[in-house]
Amino acid sequence: MKKLYIVLVVLFVVVLGACDEREIEIFTDENEIYFEKFYMNEVYPGLAQADSTVASFFFYPDGTQNIEAPLTILLSGDSLKEDQMFRLKVVEEETTAHADEYTIDPEYTFHANTISKDSNDIRDVIYIKFHRSARLETMENGVTLVVEIIPNENLKLGQVERTRAKLILTTATAKPTWWNDEVTSNLLGDYSTKKYKLFLNEIDKKAEMSEELIREHPDKAIQLTLEFKNWLLRQNPVILDEDNEPMEVAL
Repeated sequence: MKKLYIVLVVLFVVVLGACDEREIEIFTDENEIYFEKFYMNEVYPGLAQADSTVASFFFYPDGTQNIEAPLTILLSGDSLKEDQMFRLKVVEEETTAHADEYTIDPEYTFHANTISKDSNDIRDVIYIKFHRSARLETMENGVTLVVEIIPNENLKLGQVERTRAKLILTTATAKPTWWNDEVTSNLLGDYSTKKYKLFLNEIDKKAEMSEELIREHPDKAIQLTLEFKNWLLRQNPVILDEDNEPMEVAL
C-alpha cells in the first residue's frame, strides 16, 4: 500500500509539471500578424465570412494609370518596441492578374506604437500598387491578386483564415445599394455608370452619398444632387448619357 501511495505521488508531480509546461507554452507572447479581412470563412466560431478588397479605376479621373489598394494588418501579442519588416508572396495558383498589373514591394513595415484609437487593436496599413492595362477595359469582373504573409523570426503567422488577402482589380463598379427607387424618383434619376462616375468625380468627391446620409441628412443629399444638376446645366455641349439622351437628374 505504501508503495502504491509513492507511485501515485510521483505520477501527480509528473502530471503537474506537464501542466505547468503547457501553460508556459500557451502564454508565450510571440507577435503574430494577419490581415483584418478573412480570406476564407472562419472555421471557429464560424461567424466571419470571406471578404475581398476591390480596387477600381472607376473612382479615379480618366487617364489614371496607377492606383493603390490599402490592406489592414493586425498584430497579436505585445506592442512592438521597434518597427518590424515582413514580406508578402503572390499565391500564383489563385491569381489571374498579370505581373505588369501589380507591384509587390520587397518588404513592408509594421510600425511600432500603432494601437487603434477606436479599439485596443494593434493595426497598421500597407498598400498594394496596381497598374492599368489594356485588357482590363474588356474584363467586366476584373482580375484577382491573392497575396500571403511570409512569417519571419519576429513576426509569426496569426489566424490561418486571415494569412492571405484577396484583391480584385477592375475598371468598373457595381451600382451602389443606396441608389434605390427613391433616389431614382426623387434625386439623381435613372442610374448609369457614366452618370455615377461624373457625380463622384465632379461633385461627391469624398463619396459621401450613402444610405445613412439619405436617411439621416436628406438636406445634404438634396444639396449634392442640386450641385450636380447645376453642373450639368453649365456644360456646353450638353453631356449625353449612355442612351445618347441628355443627362438629367430627377430633382
